[in-house]
Amino acid sequence: MTVSVQVPATTANLGSGFDAIGAALSWHSFVTIEPCDSLVVEVVGEGEKEIARNENNIAVKAVRVFLQQLPNDIAKPLSKGFRLSLDNRFPLTRGLGSSAAARVGALVAANSLLGEPLSVEQLLKIATELEGHADNVAAALLGGIVVAVPTDEGISWARFLPPIEPRIALLVPDFPLETEKARSVLPNSVPRKDAVFNLGRAALLVASLSTGQIDRLRVAMQDKLHQPYRQSLMPWLKQVFEAALDAGALGVHLSGAGPTVAAWCDDEVKAETVAKAMWQSLKSAGVNGFWRVVGLDTQGAKVVQRG
Repeated sequence: MTVSVQVPATTANLGSGFDAIGAALSWHSFVTIEPCDSLVVEVVGEGEKEIARNENNIAVKAVRVFLQQLPNDIAKPLSKGFRLSLDNRFPLTRGLGSSAAARVGALVAANSLLGEPLSVEQLLKIATELEGHADNVAAALLGGIVVAVPTDEGISWARFLPPIEPRIALLVPDFPLETEKARSVLPNSVPRKDAVFNLGRAALLVASLSTGQIDRLRVAMQDKLHQPYRQSLMPWLKQVFEAALDAGALGVHLSGAGPTVAAWCDDEVKAETVAKAMWQSLKSAGVNGFWRVVGLDTQGAKVVQRG
């Protein structure tokens, strides 16, 4: 038995929704699992020369934790070993949820192969514990736009699709940025006025996207909790944001921990114009990169081959 899963890239935070809001993107990687007499890890595409091919692989660790939740008789087909194949189609350590995709893809694949013994909620709980926060993994697992918060009982989440079909211009700088490094520049506390600033805008963000009033995104995606501090790692960030808005973006934000920038637009032509403007701005700052226009993934991680 072999199971292959398609899993989307994700963009987290969406500016004001720090560590709580994520969106799944129509840019996909693939994870395949099958029983084997020992552990075999195969990697093609992005990161194929760097990613671990042993027990240190984060997707392997996800499967191991998953199997620990199961009775021995259910886990038996994978208990001796398994072949895990990762076909990575979007860049790693760029703020596009590559670690979430690997973990979620592996969990969904293993769960499907064993007859789906765990629920979506249980898979989300495992993925969140491994990832450290729920925004990327929830969007990768569920698709669409997801608000997800941890509780003592697990993850409380709400998923929705906007009534419009936004196009998202992605600017992907040509350098990695580890999430840990991007978090290290954040303060342990923030002024109350900054917390209130973000609370209002995060609420406006969800209301704007869920009702289709996307002309509010310019304000709704503003942030004072993480992007101003992370700008020290990306000195060009402010000018790229300005280039996106000047070119007609509805709203713009750092994708996850960065360095990718995501600009939301209302049609394909405008998104390409915005993407090119951001790219030119980045280039003028002496940084290489590329751009891509995507839509929202509405399904999340899904089995695409089973046999």
